[in-house]
Amino acid sequence: MDFEFVIPVSRDDLLNKTGVNQFVVDEILTLREVTGAIQDVRAAFRSKGPDCVFGHFDAFFSVLCLQKDVDTEVKEDAWGHIVKIAAQLSTKLATVLEDDLDAGMRKTNCNLVKMTCYLLCQYMEMLESDETKPSTNQAIKGKSRKKKASSMTIDWARERETGMKTLLNLVQLHIHRLWDPPVVDDEFVSLVTNCCYKMLENPEITHAVNKDFRDAICHIIGVMVKRYNHGLSASLKIIQLLQHFEHLVGPLSSAVKVCVEDYGYKSIVAELIREIGRMDGSDFSRDTSGTRAYSAFLVEMTEKCPAAVLPNISLLLCHLDGESHAMRNGVLAAMGEILMKVLSKDDLDEKMKDTRDQFLEKLEDHIHDIHAYVRSKVLQIWLLVVNAKCLPLPHQENLLCLVIGRLQDKSSSVRKYAIQLITALLKNNPFAAKLSVQELELSYEKEKEKLKELKPDDEEVDDPNATFKEKTEEEWVEMKKNLQPIIDELAEDDENRSTPSSLISEEDTMDIVLEKIYQQLTSSQLKDAVMLMNAARESFPDIATEKQSTEEENEEEEKEPVTMDTITCLKNLFIERKHASHALTATEAMQTDTQTDPTVASEIAKQQILVQYLKESLAFATQLQAAVPVISQLLGSKNLTDVMEAIEFFVTGFEFGLTATMIGIRRMLPLIWSKEAGIKDAVVAAYKRLYLNPQGGNARSKAQAIVNNLSALTMGATLCDLTSLDGLIVELMKSGELGQNVIQMLWERFTMKIAGTTPDESRAAVQLIAMAAGADMAVVKTNIDVLVREGLGPRADTDLLLARDTCLALLKLSTPKTMKGDVASDPYRLSETHDMFTSLTRILVKSATDLENRYWIPLMEQAVNVIYKLAESPDIICGDLIKKLSKECSQAGETACSQAGETTGEKENLEGDDDGNPLDVLEKDDETEKVGFASGVLARLLSLVGHVALRQLVHLDVAVFGEMKRRRAIQEQKDWIQTPASKQNRAKDNENIEEEMGLAGAAAEDAESEYIRKICECEVVTGNTLLAAFGPLLEAVCSNHQKYPDTELQTAATLALAKFMMVSSEFCDQHLQLLFTMLEKSTSPIIRANTIIAMGDLCFRFPNLIEPWTPHLYARLRDESSDVRKNTMQVLTHLILNDMIKVKGQISEMAICIVDHDERIASLAKLFFNELAKKGNAVYNIMPDMISRLSDPDIGIDEEHFRIIMKYLFSFIQKDKHCESLVEKLCHRYRATRVDRQWRDLSFCLSMLSYSEKSIAKLHENFMCFADKLADEEVYNCFCTIITKSRNFAKPEAKTLIDELEQRVEGCHKKGLNEDELVERAGASPIKHKGKTPRKGAKTPAAHKAKPRRGRRKQDSSDEEMEQSKDTPVTRTKHGRGAKKKPAAVFSDSDDSDIELFEVDKTSKKKKGKEEKENASEESDSEPLSPKPPQRPRGKNKRRLTSLHSPLSLSNTPV
Repeated sequence: MDFEFVIPVSRDDLLNKTGVNQFVVDEILTLREVTGAIQDVRAAFRSKGPDCVFGHFDAFFSVLCLQKDVDTEVKEDAWGHIVKIAAQLSTKLATVLEDDLDAGMRKTNCNLVKMTCYLLCQYMEMLESDETKPSTNQAIKGKSRKKKASSMTIDWARERETGMKTLLNLVQLHIHRLWDPPVVDDEFVSLVTNCCYKMLENPEITHAVNKDFRDAICHIIGVMVKRYNHGLSASLKIIQLLQHFEHLVGPLSSAVKVCVEDYGYKSIVAELIREIGRMDGSDFSRDTSGTRAYSAFLVEMTEKCPAAVLPNISLLLCHLDGESHAMRNGVLAAMGEILMKVLSKDDLDEKMKDTRDQFLEKLEDHIHDIHAYVRSKVLQIWLLVVNAKCLPLPHQENLLCLVIGRLQDKSSSVRKYAIQLITALLKNNPFAAKLSVQELELSYEKEKEKLKELKPDDEEVDDPNATFKEKTEEEWVEMKKNLQPIIDELAEDDENRSTPSSLISEEDTMDIVLEKIYQQLTSSQLKDAVMLMNAARESFPDIATEKQSTEEENEEEEKEPVTMDTITCLKNLFIERKHASHALTATEAMQTDTQTDPTVASEIAKQQILVQYLKESLAFATQLQAAVPVISQLLGSKNLTDVMEAIEFFVTGFEFGLTATMIGIRRMLPLIWSKEAGIKDAVVAAYKRLYLNPQGGNARSKAQAIVNNLSALTMGATLCDLTSLDGLIVELMKSGELGQNVIQMLWERFTMKIAGTTPDESRAAVQLIAMAAGADMAVVKTNIDVLVREGLGPRADTDLLLARDTCLALLKLSTPKTMKGDVASDPYRLSETHDMFTSLTRILVKSATDLENRYWIPLMEQAVNVIYKLAESPDIICGDLIKKLSKECSQAGETACSQAGETTGEKENLEGDDDGNPLDVLEKDDETEKVGFASGVLARLLSLVGHVALRQLVHLDVAVFGEMKRRRAIQEQKDWIQTPASKQNRAKDNENIEEEMGLAGAAAEDAESEYIRKICECEVVTGNTLLAAFGPLLEAVCSNHQKYPDTELQTAATLALAKFMMVSSEFCDQHLQLLFTMLEKSTSPIIRANTIIAMGDLCFRFPNLIEPWTPHLYARLRDESSDVRKNTMQVLTHLILNDMIKVKGQISEMAICIVDHDERIASLAKLFFNELAKKGNAVYNIMPDMISRLSDPDIGIDEEHFRIIMKYLFSFIQKDKHCESLVEKLCHRYRATRVDRQWRDLSFCLSMLSYSEKSIAKLHENFMCFADKLADEEVYNCFCTIITKSRNFAKPEAKTLIDELEQRVEGCHKKGLNEDELVERAGASPIKHKGKTPRKGAKTPAAHKAKPRRGRRKQDSSDEEMEQSKDTPVTRTKHGRGAKKKPAAVFSDSDDSDIELFEVDKTSKKKKGKEEKENASEESDSEPLSPKPPQRPRGKNKRRLTSLHSPLSLSNTPV
């Protein structure tokens, strides 16, 4: 064969002959000829085999050139022939290459290989392009993406795989022997590899079905890299592909693995890492897609061949300081993989250990990386390292400390992985399965004492080595004092230094000479030692070099170098020999001790290991315990992952015995009410895992263990915990986790049938029974007799808590709920003679005189609740109870009177007769124990009376009214059934009948409601009833606190009075002034706190009666008691957000609470405004009046607090139109200001707004309002802030306005400064004469122009609120309760009355004088005067009776 096939760069190269023997294509066949030519190949292949390529290459090449026009079937037919030719060629070459080849055969087979591979690769690329081309033009939209319909008749995926495997079989042969010299052309290598890289560009290459195809490509690349010097080109191509195709991370990393493991070519890893290491970090930050691909590729490559990456990892460390966080993640993840797979072995040498420690330090450093993604990724890497048990113990303590610090990270993903890592460290800890800090501390101290007993000498000398060092230093200091003169003398004597080496013979070595010098030093032959050292330094120069490099003698720097060297060498020699001698002596002594008593030495070694183990365990447990408070805070996070991970940590910590995790276990309980189903399920699963899965034992022992666990949760639980535990038990009952055996065990423990049951455990059992009854009422309903016999029996006479918990269980009995539209079922009620009610009456009457038992009132409340819920005639039972308790109170009064009479003897003027009236006893001046006893019993009686009145109201409103509706519905149903006409005409007149029935039902319901209302108004606490008889008594006790000073009695009377007022509007109206008097004048913060809650309930019940007294409610926000302020804040929040009271000007008092020193109150205030902002424009509407009130210096709020409040409130002003309106209104306020402070406040408020072009224009329009105030430095700074902020976010067209505003502001500021300088020189203030700051009480000229017209009715909301609050009493300032107030100057939202707002007119002065007279009269009067509301016409209260189930209800208010 006389031609040579040259692989072309482009197809045109095969048409033009440039060489003598170069193969060229003779002719490009036409489209008609191609089909026949391809069909002729079949016959030629049968006769010639793979050699048929020589004769038919033109036909195959013509298909490539005409591929756009050739039919697909022709292409597929040609592809089939080429694959067969290539497969047969590889079989043929396998035999040919085993024999010796002559030049002709080598050339023929070389051309055949080139031509076949060229056609195979070209056809593969062509068909792949045809297959993928339509998908590039297809519009892919989200999930509607569909696979395109292929035009091929063959399965191209399978054919492609077959072709690639055939190509692999060809290149795996030693085809380099076909070349002369035996080096494969670069063109051939490029042909094959480019085809492989082209195939990789298809995203479908990553699908699982293409695994064999990917493997074939990887092995082809491996062969090319190993045999044909393709390594450098491959690394560059891989980098290029990664930059453009992110999906190639997996396939290319697999190719690298094949090169390293199957073909032993590790250099490709180094080349790849070197290329990535050379890249500029700024390029990474610009190309995010390519950077992600490089990062992921590094990680996968390291995961697959970590040993090959380790020697080159240093080339990547530069990227740890780069800008791209993705690259930092990749490098750190690669280091983590190397740590787990290479550096975690036990047989590491020192160099590898040092490398491991450096990697760990890098990972620790990036826990505090500036980017949250990196911090999160590093924590994930640490999590993998810990779970793989590859964390060295010395690094654990520092790692745990760093991770605990990340628990408060601002990124939720960082917090998530921080908690996961702490949990993993706990699970994989090398110390113990139980990490109780208390137990570990006790064990550590105990074992430490044992170690001291085994080593008594250690107590005397803590560190013998340190003591020896100090002693050696002291010896040297003494010796140095004698050596220094000798060295100086020898240095001056040149004769002695003429032949120093004569002192050392040729046979002496350096060690021998040094030993001689040391002996001379120790034997005080100092001069000989110095001379010998000088000689040694001449003979052995290394002595001076070595010693000087390790010692520093700073104080000798002024001496000659020779002297310095000599003294340093002598010191080093002396100290080293001393230490060596001491170490040898200590070793010999230890060996002697070991030989004499090896058992003792072994025991000491074991004890030391045990003590060290306990010390490390204790340190680990202490660190974990320190993390508990932070993680427990995350239970309240709004982020779902924070809560879920915190729950997992606490469950794991509890299982490992961390006692501090019990805090988190209890804090998890309220999460049972979470709206997130995931959190709720996690809480239930956590408690099930902790408390309902006891290990071992039979069913009864497991049930007992469950009961013990649940009882432990009730011990010491708060009301919040018990309520949440109730919800948890209900969920567990619904899911069937608490079986019948557990319920039975609870009943046995409640009845104390189990030996050793304590009263506390019995009470816990009945609490759990009550909780279980919340899900299944039958738990209690079938055992009422047991509850009454045990819970209300003899034990309850002394154990009132047991009786109260029994009542709570009985309250679970209720009427079953019915579906909407059905008639309600009969109410579940018991006879009034039932043992339950007689037992409750007995217990309450019997224990009423036991004042030391503080649980009587809680029991009484629950007992009255039970009576009203379950008794047929609850009013009769409670009436008898009140009468019996009144007799007990009367007897206590008689006893107190008689005792007081015997004690006083002949005292005269004793008020009252001994008729047993408790009031007469309480009015005595002589307060004895018996008098206190009588007032205590009376307090309980009044508490009972008040609660009965409240329950009677609820009973009438709910139970009686509901029963009337039920009976009416039953009667209507009967009438409907019995009416024959209705049956006949039901289909015809169905709609008319329903309308008539609806109207009739509504009218009947209104009549019933009015009937109930009349009963409440006239027949409960008023009129001729038992409860009404106590009304005067309550009024007397509440209004005469000096005669009845007992705090408990006052508290009970106040609550009872408030409950009476809830029943009747008439009674409420009569005593409202008295109640508000107690709210303001009472010295007891408990009474004030309770009363403010009562006011919230009264607002719901009788809003029209309470509305005039609203200012007095706001006044309690300045109460000296934090509890009163907190309750007031909660009540007002509840009322305002539920639209029960209007938002008035006094809301500024709530704003002041934002800076309250009590964190709870400040949080409540912020929460209120946050919720208020969700109600339309509420915050915007109150802002002008709020600024006016808070900026008034008479209000008593300092400037710093004003700014904190305004900064928070202005965060809710977001709309541009609101900002524009506020800008204009605030500018107008400047004219009405009286002091400099108000200038600064208004300027600060302006600086808090966001500015648009219109807002800037508003500043220009109203510039003269504040122009004269710009001389003030703080005002000027605020306007500079406005300009800077506006310029940053302004549009280009607004920047001109901003620049003009800046010029005007600068001009006024400089003008003001110049005037100030003139004032200083002249000694007088021109501003004062110009009237820029009007004196107090002076009217500005504009005030006469801005008088409002009387007929004007249209005002802003804040104006209306200001007018309504003119007559409200002045709130107390921070200077004291009785401080006199100046008339409050407030701003109005009206533009017409801007100037007169700060005017102090004559009417205000008259009012001030009037108030002073009233204050004087109050001081002279012994009885406290009640505050009076503004006079307003009284109208009929049209509000219907509402049920009292608000969160602020009095029913659960503590006394």
